[in-house]
Amino acid sequence: MNSRILVVGAGAVGGYFGARMASAGHDVTFLVRPRRHAQLLADGLSLRSTIGDMTIRPIMVTAQDIVAPYDIVLLSVKAYSLDAAMDDFSPAVGPATRIIPLLNGMRHLDLLTERFGQNAVMGGTCFIVSKLDREGRIIQSGSLPRLSFGELSGQETAEARQVEHAFCSPGFETVRSQHILQDMWNKWILLASLGSICCLMRGTVGEIAEQPHGTDFTRAVIKECAAIATAEGYCPDAKIIDDTTRLLCKSGSSLTSSMFRDLSRGAPIEAHQIIGDLVARARKHDLATPLLDLTNLNLRVYEFQRGKA
Repeated sequence: MNSRILVVGAGAVGGYFGARMASAGHDVTFLVRPRRHAQLLADGLSLRSTIGDMTIRPIMVTAQDIVAPYDIVLLSVKAYSLDAAMDDFSPAVGPATRIIPLLNGMRHLDLLTERFGQNAVMGGTCFIVSKLDREGRIIQSGSLPRLSFGELSGQETAEARQVEHAFCSPGFETVRSQHILQDMWNKWILLASLGSICCLMRGTVGEIAEQPHGTDFTRAVIKECAAIATAEGYCPDAKIIDDTTRLLCKSGSSLTSSMFRDLSRGAPIEAHQIIGDLVARARKHDLATPLLDLTNLNLRVYEFQRGKA
């Protein structure tokens, strides 16, 4: 019997993974807002992907339509939308429901466990390069996407194996991890470093790397992020640091952060979740993080200005 999966959000991330699972025959329903519901009802959920294009007619609900619990809730909203999302999907959470969030940072784990209980929440993270175009289609580029999840305790459980079976689909790699919290911290180091250098310098990875002392600046930001992770008990190994440094110091790279892209178009940003919370943790451990502090100030001013506009 297939697990009933509720994908919260049909955007660039949840829409991609959910569409791949639905096309593989899994029992997938998308929780969407009325505007997205109307768009998908008219045009279907379309992927334009390096893995292969597809369009599906998704099964959808809006918040008021949920009448029974689901087995799995895959949560893929922006971190600043979490409170509203929890209100929307709370009727879908029963005693045996497992919630797998794909949000950035770590603060959301505390909020989810406080609301739904420790046993309901698993850790999750993903690597995917995707965006929505003006027509609402999901544009995925780059290598094969990956979705990782696991018990917060690190234990191997029957429930985790069931989730793996429920997710496993062509079009992305499914990873059942016994060190998901370390995986999430490793991604946070990457996202915070990338977001900081792009937002402060207003440029791509390659544009920064090609300037005098550009790579020195990037390495210093990565060092600050890694120091916070280490103080929190999640020291990244040497390969993670080497891989992150190589990626973010690559001359000619067009890579930018989604936070920088959102900032450039005047949109809401995940400033507190990606940078602000990291700085707060640094203060707790009396760590000096001058570059992250500067990024945090920069983004707070942006949010202040945006709030006045």
